[in-house]
Amino acid sequence: MKHGKKRFAAALVSAVIFLCSFMPVAAFAEKTGTVRGGWLILRDAPSYSGRKISSYPTGTVVTITGQSGKWYAVTAPDGINGYMLGSYLVVSGDDLVVGQNAWVTSRNGLNVKLRSGPGTKYGAVASYPPGTKCMVLGKYGNFTQIQIGSMIGYMMTEFLTGTDPGTGGETILYDVWVVSANGAGVNLRSGPSRSSRSIGFYDVGTKAGMIELGTTWSKINVDGKVGYMMTMYLSKTEPSPYYPLHGTYVWSSNGKNVNLRSEPRITSTAIDSIAPGTPVTILTPGTNWHFVKIGTEYGYMMAQFIITK
Repeated sequence: MKHGKKRFAAALVSAVIFLCSFMPVAAFAEKTGTVRGGWLILRDAPSYSGRKISSYPTGTVVTITGQSGKWYAVTAPDGINGYMLGSYLVVSGDDLVVGQNAWVTSRNGLNVKLRSGPGTKYGAVASYPPGTKCMVLGKYGNFTQIQIGSMIGYMMTEFLTGTDPGTGGETILYDVWVVSANGAGVNLRSGPSRSSRSIGFYDVGTKAGMIELGTTWSKINVDGKVGYMMTMYLSKTEPSPYYPLHGTYVWSSNGKNVNLRSEPRITSTAIDSIAPGTPVTILTPGTNWHFVKIGTEYGYMMAQFIITK
């Protein structure tokens, strides 16, 4: 009899453990979290033993869909779902302090509604763009009472941050400029992915501040707006402002002169050094080198330094 009770108890414990392993993570009203402290791993389970799915740099904003202990269930900007360790996420609202300043923020760059009460059932009394400074008066669930000028109302906490978005609270390392091989503008995105929403579109020559340099994506500040741009479109050297609007001409991402050579190889003699924006006539096109005429000179130039608009 005693053995039967022990077997039953053991079976019951096993069943409880089995069921708990399939219990969903606690869900709550949608919040956002911002990665801090370097690259943060996204795992397929709320545990250090969970398989690594991907990783995201400081400043990446994720959507929090649930919580399991010290782990958050999140959706990354590229749409991938998984779990992140909470100690490396700044959760929306956690950095808001009553009596201190806060700033309006939004993932799509659109204005955010200020409501007459702490809920979506209350009407909007105004709307404010990202970056608007306010004063925190109180916290009411998923809403925060704020004051902007003489206007007092309630805004969803997920659209407020206690860190000035002008620099994201981060140091600008050095100046960079937007460049592109075809002379077209480049998107600034909300996250380090092509699938992330565009929060700005900037012409070649636009000056920005480098916050975090990455291999593929870099975090930058453009006139107070912080986002991500592909590193290949950023240069430490200001590009030449003299590119013609139409035609075929010499181009370089760093604005430096390009060599016209006697033969189609980089070890051949440089005939001349040609400034970006100089018109060029392609006489014999090639894959890597073109035979060209520039003014009264003939020679070879690498195809990557010639652009047609």
